Amino acid sequence: MTSEPIQLTLRAAALIRGMVFDGVLLPGEKVRQVELAERIGVSRSPLREALRILESEGLLSYEMNRGYVVARLEPNDVSELYHMRSLLEHELMRSIGRPDEDVLDVLEKHNDTMMTAIEQQDIAEIMRSNRDFHFTIFELSAMKQFRREIARLWQLSEGYRSWWWHLPDAAARIDSEHRQIIGALRQFDPERLIQLCDAHRVGGHDGIGLPQPRR
Repeated sequence: MTSEPIQLTLRAAALIRGMVFDGVLLPGEKVRQVELAERIGVSRSPLREALRILESEGLLSYEMNRGYVVARLEPNDVSELYHMRSLLEHELMRSIGRPDEDVLDVLEKHNDTMMTAIEQQDIAEIMRSNRDFHFTIFELSAMKQFRREIARLWQLSEGYRSWWWHLPDAAARIDSEHRQIIGALRQFDPERLIQLCDAHRVGGHDGIGLPQPRR
């Protein structure tokens, strides 16, 4: 492929990935290629290449007589993904550098956007702003391969995490936990930051109610 088709393929993959992230395409849903090509503004050829990329990432799967569908995971699969995320994110947090004031301001804005989205029950914006909050922190680490694998795990599990904000006092709890994380970053207290992030992931909206993976 020449440079232009490659860019079209990557753009298509990114747009489809975002649609899965935001709950526009749901687990188990069939990917209708003609409609999707028109929606994202690409021809069928780069779209097919994009679908193959997303299949290799595990975000889509190919089923006989149905074609491409958004991957549907069993509960134990989701639990394993969270366990893998926990291990990788814990290690990555040990490597982050001190944030400047601009980064701290960005984190506060992402959190404020998320709280507004919860009030408006805008699930796509809730998931997007939450993702932006956490990945802004991950970007403080130079461990690029860790960040890439963590992003892949988030992609695979994103569609199974859209229910947590309906829980009682979810907004107040997540707001408080996010602000504590920002505070630990501002003071640059790595041990407290790791403790807060681990507790947030395991006991908060990222992990509550998930079964433990079978050994």
